[in-house]
Amino acid sequence: MKKCSKCQNILTNDNWWESWRKNKTNICISCGRVANKKYDTKDIAKNRSLRRSFNMTLDEYNNILNKQNNRCAICNTDVPSGKGIFHVDHCHYTGKIRGLLCHYCNVGLGNFRDNIINLNLAIKYLIKNNDGTHY
Repeated sequence: MKKCSKCQNILTNDNWWESWRKNKTNICISCGRVANKKYDTKDIAKNRSLRRSFNMTLDEYNNILNKQNNRCAICNTDVPSGKGIFHVDHCHYTGKIRGLLCHYCNVGLGNFRDNIINLNLAIKYLIKNNDGTHY
């Protein structure tokens, strides 16, 4: 039987979580779960995802977002929409990061497959068929 260093409860040997962080303290499973949830925050998960997908850190992401004044690089909105985050726009051939986009601009570029010719054709189409009720 051991005493938990966090909650001070005395439990049997099968209710222990061996914590090897700092001083190798012993804590019970309940306290271990709470500590683990605090450790694995959304920022850590986002950092892990950015590193895996784009080889960038959360700090680099935040620096780009700050340079863009917390706005989409295309339409200048401050509302990311979609999943509530600005998406990392990158060249699919080189992997180079171009900026951060709102959901709609990211999907728009994706639907045009980053093809400049198709984007120009779409602009010409909109201009030609503008009935004056839009910008």
